[in-house]
Amino acid sequence: GTWQKKLEETVKTFADEGVYVFLDVHQDGFSTTNGGEGIPWWLTAKMQETASSVPDCWTCSTSDSYITSPDHPLDVVFPDSIRKALEDLHVSIPEVQIVNGTNPWLAYSVGGNNGDPRRMNVGNVNMRANNNDGAWSRGILGATRQVQNAAWRFYRAHRYPAERAAFFDPFMAFIRYLCSVWDRNSNVVAVELLNEPPFGGLADLGDAGKVRMDLFDFYSAIMLALEADPSPTRAPLAVEDIGGTILNPLVQAVAAVTGVDAPYKDAVATLKRWAGRGQLIVSFHWYPHETTENSLKEYIRGALFLASMFQSPPIWMSEYFNSQEQTAYFLALASEFGCGAVTYWHYANTEFTKTDGWFRFSAEIAGKGRPVDRSGNINWEAWILYEKTVAEGTCWGADITGAGGGKMNILKNVPNVTDTLVQAPRH
Repeated sequence: GTWQKKLEETVKTFADEGVYVFLDVHQDGFSTTNGGEGIPWWLTAKMQETASSVPDCWTCSTSDSYITSPDHPLDVVFPDSIRKALEDLHVSIPEVQIVNGTNPWLAYSVGGNNGDPRRMNVGNVNMRANNNDGAWSRGILGATRQVQNAAWRFYRAHRYPAERAAFFDPFMAFIRYLCSVWDRNSNVVAVELLNEPPFGGLADLGDAGKVRMDLFDFYSAIMLALEADPSPTRAPLAVEDIGGTILNPLVQAVAAVTGVDAPYKDAVATLKRWAGRGQLIVSFHWYPHETTENSLKEYIRGALFLASMFQSPPIWMSEYFNSQEQTAYFLALASEFGCGAVTYWHYANTEFTKTDGWFRFSAEIAGKGRPVDRSGNINWEAWILYEKTVAEGTCWGADITGAGGGKMNILKNVPNVTDTLVQAPRH
């Protein structure tokens, strides 16, 4: 298809320039129907359609939300015990924002006949009030019932025949394709199975406590399926812990209350086997309260500890964010501290886009200003024009879920190794 052709052309272009790449299954907020991106909208729509028939869930019903629509408004879910823990830790509790109260969740909703659901994340103005950079950093989307329900069900889908056919098998087809891209391109390092896997199951603390077990069991199921293929892939796979790192303050607070369990022994055995073949990488993100050398060491120690559970495969610091100068400095420092690979968030050709990310606007829209700023403020003059481009399918990218802050020319500013020699952390 067109998308595959473009991906492979991009990989080859990087190869021609001597650049190695990771193929990252990147989701944020799970799906467009929740204001995010990554998992196809038809998958969460199927979950909604079958909400009352989830295996091994006696309390599941049609009222459970997997998508956002007039019948299933976007809503955060925090049991009282978690709210109390967050308050005690002075962690802000995210809440959904509405900027247009006239049937706020109709536009681009599944079954709403008011736009393509693929574009709900960019075309519904109330979604944009909840997926801008500021809202994303506060964790609004990840805390919604929609994401919590969808992630919980997605991680468990491989265990049940009907769920496996509907949700796991299509995902496996995608993973197999990405592994085939690795086969054909020597500059592809690995395939990362899921970016920042969302916490799942918060509507029920019992389910939430098993989310880490379910996530790594999901990883194991992918690996077992690949091993069962007639010609098993030799592609390395990268895996992340919940939220990209268990050290995230919000994730830590929720994990402390739910008592998140360690991965299943069988899943650990599978990951160890892949590590033993040189086919496993532990990926982590570094988004601390303060970006200091000590916090970097702490996160690396956490990644090394997780890796030690699986026979100590290489670790990859796959995301972090800082100023232009500090991004270059910490890229070098993280490699000296023991990371086998380091990638920052994020490169964008800002000269081409005329913005700070992979999104751009027509001259008419740009003349009115950005339609939605990083704090979720709506520029209504610009929004009216932008909204038309979404409906027509001519919009070019979107500033959602942390897409701003792109940079150029980082690598040429990386300091000499002698300028970053500091004792490396150990787990």
